[in-house]
Parts: sequence; C-alpha cells; structure tokens
Amino acid sequence: MSLPTRTATTRTLFAFTAALLAATNLCAQTAYTAVDLTPNASGAASAVSGGVAAGYTGSVPAAFTGRATLWTGDGAIDLHPAFLAGAGARSAVQGSAADLQVGSGADVSTLNRLVALVWRNSAASAAQLPTPFANAGAQATATDGVQIVGSATPYIRDGTTLGPARALVWDAASGAVTDLGEGTPFDVRAGQQVGIVFRNLATAVVWQSTRNYTQLHPRNAVVSYANGTDGVRQVGYAGFDLRVREEATRGNKEKRFNFAHVWTGTAASALNIHPSTSSADGALLEHSYAQKVRGPWIVGHATTKATATTPARFRALVWNANYEATDLNAFLPPEFIHAQAVAIDEAGNIAGVMWKADGTRHAVAWLPNF
Repeated sequence: MSLPTRTATTRTLFAFTAALLAATNLCAQTAYTAVDLTPNASGAASAVSGGVAAGYTGSVPAAFTGRATLWTGDGAIDLHPAFLAGAGARSAVQGSAADLQVGSGADVSTLNRLVALVWRNSAASAAQLPTPFANAGAQATATDGVQIVGSATPYIRDGTTLGPARALVWDAASGAVTDLGEGTPFDVRAGQQVGIVFRNLATAVVWQSTRNYTQLHPRNAVVSYANGTDGVRQVGYAGFDLRVREEATRGNKEKRFNFAHVWTGTAASALNIHPSTSSADGALLEHSYAQKVRGPWIVGHATTKATATTPARFRALVWNANYEATDLNAFLPPEFIHAQAVAIDEAGNIAGVMWKADGTRHAVAWLPNF
C-alpha cells in the first residue's frame, strides 16, 4: 500500500511569542489559557504537534467517538474518511507528528470493527494501514513521523477465537508493518516504543523496534502502564495495593493506589512523581496517571478522593522538569468541572478533554502563557 502524499505542514493553531524556556527556568505555576475546541459540539483532543491539535468531534454530548478532526489556525478540519460512510460510522485521531495523523475508524463495511488509519491533514488523504494477520480490530495509537505504532486483536486456532492483542509498528513512509508480538504500544519516539504486555495484569514495557522488550514494572507494584516516551524517558503509572485504615466495620484493609511514574529504560529507574495535593486549591489527590512526555514536560491527570457527598474529579496535570505539577483545571471555563490532559508538544501546548457536570465532553487545548 502507499501512504498519503506529504503536503506542506498546516499553519499552526497557536502563535508563539517566546522561544521554549530552558528547563531550569520553568515554574510549576505557569499560567495557561484553555481553548474550547468544540464549543458547539462534543469531542476530545488526543494529540498535538506544532501547535495543531487533533482528536474527534461528536454529536452526542457524552460520546467517546465521532468524526476525526484537526484543529488549525483556519478552524476545524473534518478528517472523517469517505470510505467509512455506513451506519454508525466513526473515526478518531489518536496521535500526530507534523502533518501526519494516525488513529482508527469503523462502520458497517468493517463489521463495526476498528481499522487503523493514517492521514496527511485532509479527509481525502485517509488510508487504511495494513495488518499482517486476520483480526477482529486494529488501531494506530501514536507516531513520531518515522514510525507508527498500534495494535490488532488476532483470530487464533479455529479462526473465531480471539487471541491477545499484538503490538504493531508501521514504517510511516512505506506502510510496511512489523509484528512485535503480544502487547499494546501507546507511544513511539526515536525507534523506541512503549506500552504494556499482560502478565496476569498489565506490565509496562519498552521495545526497541524488535520483539525483545524490557520490563519497567516497579518493585512491589501490582500493575503498571507505560503510556509515553520521548526516546529517553518513559512515563505512565504503577498501581500498588496498600494497607489503609478507613472508617469501616472491618477497619484495616488494602486499597489500590495508582501513582504517576517516570522511567529511564529500566525497572530500577522507576520514579514516583505523584503530587499529593493540587496546586490550584490544595485538594488531596488520590491517584495520578502520566500520559505523554515532550521536552521538559509531562502531562496526565489525577483524581481527587471521593467522599459520601463529593464524587472524585479528574484534575488535568502538567509536570515541569523538576517534576512539580500544575493543576490545569484552574484555567478551565467555569462551566467545566474536571479534565484530563492527554498530549503535549515540544512547545508546551497541551491537548485533552474537559467535562461539564452533565457529562458533556469537549475537546480542549491549554496554551502556556510564557
């Protein structure tokens, strides 16, 4: 197959007035401007590159899918492929680099099973990425412009039984695909892929474009995920079962706590970067999850502790080079009550999703006020 022809990079969404600050000068309390990318619809932004965000726009307030969308300085561009036109047709961008976008889509022609997709800034450029085996669904999750990573769920044995997901790497220029074996990758940078394999529960791993992988699972962790990489550092989270005392009949008991982590290629390098409180209002943060790392920044989210009268809320976070976390919810429009930061580019622009109290999802971008 051939991939979409490269075009000139789309004009960026945001005009930058200052060069990227040196990591040593970054402040945990950098101010941001939140931009509602879907003010008249629902949606989520899952990727950002060069100031251009991408994700999906939906027509159902709380839907987790819709039509793949690119948000540029000229407005929103509908990327939904014409060949996905049947009932229930849907698509979404999950990763991007410069003028390359990757993701997935489905409709009746695919038996409502996801297929991996790639674009070059337009719906007309959309193409399906090949898979090396019969499968019940595939998706592309990230790209660095050189490689694309994703996964597919294969049929095994009698042709109807589903096996575990297999990690795939595509060459962004030719579309040639490599099967890395069992696993699910979530990000790629400089020939390095990160994700999970299942060993009873999810285990964070890093590949180097071969089937061999290195486990990142921290000591004493029960579960771990590697969600992002910059080619040197890996970010994600690890879950630990800890004894706690809460007001309950049985008193002492175990509870799972998930904490954001950073690695540098080995399990022994695991560093817990969980922020105990919000920089915005001092609220206690119970769990945290790192999603992507670019330049000095890491983005993700945390959750507040649920009480009998107050539900847990998502707090979008950005960590600086000193692993100090800023609560991005402080910059949301007043009608939005919680948010998650999903992606960041090298200039510090952040993409994610924010919610209203009724569950309506909107795509959001946070612009740093350097």
